[in-house]
Amino acid sequence: MVSSKIIIRDGAFVLEMDETLLSNRRLQRIFDRYRRDFDMANLMFFEGINYIKLENFIESVNKTLIKIDSEPLILSDEVQSFLNESAYAIQEHRIAGMTIKGYDARWRSELVQFENVLLQEITRPLKRQQLQASFYLAKMKRAANFSVPGAGKTAMMYGTFAYLSAPVVNRVNKLLVVSPLSAFEAWRTEYMEVFGDKRSLMFMNLKEKRYSDDRNIRLDWGIADVIVVNYEALIGKVRLLNQLIDSKTMIVFDEVHRVKNPTGQRAAKALELGPQASFHYVLTGTPIPNSYKDIYNLLHLLYQNEYDSYFGWEVSDLEAIDSEVVNDKLQPFFWRTNKQDLNVPLAEPDQLIEVQPNSTMAELASYIWNNEPGILAIYIRLLQASTNPAMLLKNIDEVDYHELGFISEEVDQISASEALDKAEAKQARQDYYRQIGVDRLVSPKFTAGIALITQLVREGKKVIVWGMFVDTTKKIQVALQDAGIMANLVYGGTPKEDRVGLINSFRNKRSGIDVMISNPATLGESISLHKEVHDAVYFEYNFNLTFMLQSRDRIHRLGLKPDDYTHYYYLQLDGEIARDGFIDKRVYERLKQKEQMMLSAIDGDLLLPMIEDDFLEDVKRIIE
Repeated sequence: MVSSKIIIRDGAFVLEMDETLLSNRRLQRIFDRYRRDFDMANLMFFEGINYIKLENFIESVNKTLIKIDSEPLILSDEVQSFLNESAYAIQEHRIAGMTIKGYDARWRSELVQFENVLLQEITRPLKRQQLQASFYLAKMKRAANFSVPGAGKTAMMYGTFAYLSAPVVNRVNKLLVVSPLSAFEAWRTEYMEVFGDKRSLMFMNLKEKRYSDDRNIRLDWGIADVIVVNYEALIGKVRLLNQLIDSKTMIVFDEVHRVKNPTGQRAAKALELGPQASFHYVLTGTPIPNSYKDIYNLLHLLYQNEYDSYFGWEVSDLEAIDSEVVNDKLQPFFWRTNKQDLNVPLAEPDQLIEVQPNSTMAELASYIWNNEPGILAIYIRLLQASTNPAMLLKNIDEVDYHELGFISEEVDQISASEALDKAEAKQARQDYYRQIGVDRLVSPKFTAGIALITQLVREGKKVIVWGMFVDTTKKIQVALQDAGIMANLVYGGTPKEDRVGLINSFRNKRSGIDVMISNPATLGESISLHKEVHDAVYFEYNFNLTFMLQSRDRIHRLGLKPDDYTHYYYLQLDGEIARDGFIDKRVYERLKQKEQMMLSAIDGDLLLPMIEDDFLEDVKRIIE
């Protein structure tokens, strides 16, 4: 009897089996069950078969062969080695991850060697926790850094890069970062601060006009140290980048929660990037904003080949999975540091600047409650009127919804009743708003905010000011200029090429620019202002907790000195004088409830879903 075998031929797993056996109905059923992995016409497995599926196939075939009195499959030495090494590799990573995170003594000598290399390679020493994180990431090769915002994830990553690219190690020669546009400058400036004069920097920003020509990307690739590309641009660049990436390219996906949608186009292209690179990392301070299905993509970015064999969760599994089951599997493969671990001084308690509305403002709030169509319109109009009543003369449009963090589907769901709003009713509201002079009406809250900023600037302080609506941020800038205070404004419409200059001129102590005005959607991520700014003033805020925490972290981060303070001022028009008053206070209180739940999720050892930022439910709770 001819033996049946599985061998490797030209890099593919091939089945050698007698024709009589191939036609056996029992075996045919097995082949059919594995048709997604096994090419029956050529008797070979498709490229990318993982070892678990191959083992299961072998086990099923062998059981049938025994039942029909035939010899089991013979595995070539190469096939047997593949199975053994594959099973060993993921388990070795698991053990390494747990022992390094546990500060096990077996890593002591390697950690000392790692630290000695960094002493030669970088100028600014890492904190002890950051050093351990960088060492962990270097040893794991593929791992996640879920340290909280402001803990220094970029510096940790540069510690890993410094070691792996050091001449005595020579495992990588360049770093490719996929990130939001807002993070580009942080990767550039952090490199210079970490390495100082020990390394020069050839920085490739693929959004620069020069790199619209692929020939220039190819030309500069060989001499680049750090290359940055945003998730949106990756869609058109992934094919070219894959031609340039080799095993010594280190790839980092920053703010990886941006590609958490399992069916999204950006995620699909990110998953195609750099399979030949040996070192892959993902970074985010908010790994599970909603449910465990948010980890599906990031685990595939790290462990594409091993995912099915080790994790094996479908998206549907992750929607209702036990947290202990998930954490038992995940613990070895991520690092987390919080601000307390790094001794970042605590921020001061929030300072609430409560201002009473005058009679006209109180009347305006009551009118909005009783005349605007639908709960979403009431909510938006109350937020607008509280700070900038002139906005009531403008129609609410899609821009307003998106400035508040809503997505189109949510708006469509709730604004159906508002679409039935009759033209006569719209005109009546506009007539009323003109009649009471909202274009000239100045909210007492706005006046108090300008006075507060003026006072802080006179005390020699720089101030970051947060709003939501572009019209409000522009109005703040004009009011400050009228008060003799120079302020820069950066919002979604600010040209990308101008933003870095505006931020840097604000940072410069001699520039005369004492105030930066922005909204969290624009400057909420990846900008560090903690060295220059310790006071943040919030004119407007909504139920988007992610935006709120990200904006707060711009000035509360690693690098604050022990005696540095951090002040957050929240302006509020008091609405407690009537049921149909302003809602600033109620929005703030809901934000703080959500913040406590979220912080308990991100500061602990376990990965837990944070809080669903369901803005519509929050709106309904307050307005209805």
